[in-house]
Amino acid sequence: MDQVKDNVNYVDESNFCVNTEATAADAARQMLEKNVNALIVVGGGENWGIVTESDISRKIVGEGLNPNDTKVRFIMEKTIISIESDKSMMHAFLLMGKHKIRHVAVTEDELIMGILSMKDFVSYYTKKYGRGSLQEMKTLSPA
Repeated sequence: MDQVKDNVNYVDESNFCVNTEATAADAARQMLEKNVNALIVVGGGENWGIVTESDISRKIVGEGLNPNDTKVRFIMEKTIISIESDKSMMHAFLLMGKHKIRHVAVTEDELIMGILSMKDFVSYYTKKYGRGSLQEMKTLSPA
């Protein structure tokens, strides 16, 4: 349970990939339909980058671009930070902190198999420390 592969949903590529020719609106709809916050941008059999909800909100909305006209390849982050699936969740957490990112691609033999997000860490730590710890945390937090 402490390895990345035990805490990421391995799903069909269509759940976490979007084509370079897709618009920001297409990507946002796909994220909504698949209940994900990030997509790997692919084209011509290559991984081009990663696009997140933050990219859409900051680069499209923040800059006043038209989401129906702007291709994801123009707003994506070109560097894909990845981690092998057999690494620990702590290793993934530290990697994400080092790069100041909220999503990391999970790979097996250098092929992307899914995306680990901060949501996955919440789920992981909730399962790991159980409901009793959550109750204890509630008593410590200010009202």
